[in-house]
Amino acid sequence: GGAGGAGGAGDALRERVVAASLGAESSVFVSHSWHDSRQGKWAVLKRWAERDTAERGTAPLLWLDAACVAPEDAGALELLPLLVSGCQRFLILAGPTYANRLWCVVELFCFLKNGGDIDRVTVL
Repeated sequence: GGAGGAGGAGDALRERVVAASLGAESSVFVSHSWHDSRQGKWAVLKRWAERDTAERGTAPLLWLDAACVAPEDAGALELLPLLVSGCQRFLILAGPTYANRLWCVVELFCFLKNGGDIDRVTVL
């Protein structure tokens, strides 16, 4: 979580965005700290997605801030509680700074407070 531009990487991710309804089947909110290693998070996320796809028979539909919110559209972050609670599952990419970032804690709080079940939270 957290505001901040991903630059060219964010642009490349946004090219792969697909529209989805809130509560879409297989939807996963990806919570992470912008201060942790981009390469490390990507490696962990990729391995998890491959395992998840094999187990469930369908690829997860990821809500990733760098792909779904353009840096110039920071106002969209006001919708965070709705966006988080609109996902079926919550995935934490827990790097060294994750627990120290208030934004990350707020994302998890929004998921749980708005009906998310702790059994649908995965920590990597």
